[in-house]
Amino acid sequence: MTKKCRSRPFLVLAGLLLLGPMAAGSTPGLWHAPQTLQKDHRFVIDRLVSGNNPKHEDGSFLDAVGAVWPADLHAAAAAHSAATGFLIGRCHVLTNMHVLYTDDLVVDPPVGLPVAFAVGQTEGAANRGALRGLRYLLHGVVIAHGDAIILDRRVHSPEGDWALIRLSTNVDDRIAPMAIAAVDGARLPNDAELSIAGFPSDHRARRADGLNFKDLWESTGRVVRVIPLGAAGALIETTNQVTRGNSGSPLFGDIDGQRHVVVGMAQSIRGNGIDVSERTPNVQVLFTPEMVATIQTAQASAPCP
Repeated sequence: MTKKCRSRPFLVLAGLLLLGPMAAGSTPGLWHAPQTLQKDHRFVIDRLVSGNNPKHEDGSFLDAVGAVWPADLHAAAAAHSAATGFLIGRCHVLTNMHVLYTDDLVVDPPVGLPVAFAVGQTEGAANRGALRGLRYLLHGVVIAHGDAIILDRRVHSPEGDWALIRLSTNVDDRIAPMAIAAVDGARLPNDAELSIAGFPSDHRARRADGLNFKDLWESTGRVVRVIPLGAAGALIETTNQVTRGNSGSPLFGDIDGQRHVVVGMAQSIRGNGIDVSERTPNVQVLFTPEMVATIQTAQASAPCP
């Protein structure tokens, strides 16, 4: 199942860099304010041992976040080319469309693309497992995607930059999927606090056996603004610090008394993704009721084994 591309002008968010495996250059920015160098405030979340986390908080709800990449890539390149995805069902993974469809020109691509997904932090200090720190390596195919268009490796209509994967087997039931929710933009006022968690490529520490995926990095930031883009899509700009590899990372916060509500996912960055401010925020896909309904329909049409 896939959504057909609607006929409409391209929406070009100038100055944005994609966060996935592809290399994308920048174009003239929407803002021209001088940059103020910021410190990197991202921090590691241990999903197994809460005592290792800031304030000793339980990070197990993020165990559903894993690394995802097109399965036709050579295994040795996976650590370099992987981005982030997260379980929204026992066998369903959500990520960005541009993470998986990496050609220079992508318009309404066919579903069925084979992908790989590694998830579940390994125990202890050993950096072993399916993908150098992740426990389970699973395979699946894309079963639905949004109607984003990729031209010269830049995403147009980025509010549709999502892809849904069905894995061939279910993930271990000790890993709880994350629930996505459509939140009215009015309930996300400016300065509301949100977090992002994923696998930024600049923090994949090299070890003797390759690149490390054991560490899941989180960034906490503030809402700058919500950008409605028609009935079916919207973007949200925040000051969360993210870099390449964070594509598909869940964006979550405490909404209306509920903890860890997933309201969107990382899509692109401005500049290096670290020197962010209200003048130069990063960009995430915001889940709308229509998008959530489309994703849930696709899940129902391809149930888990």
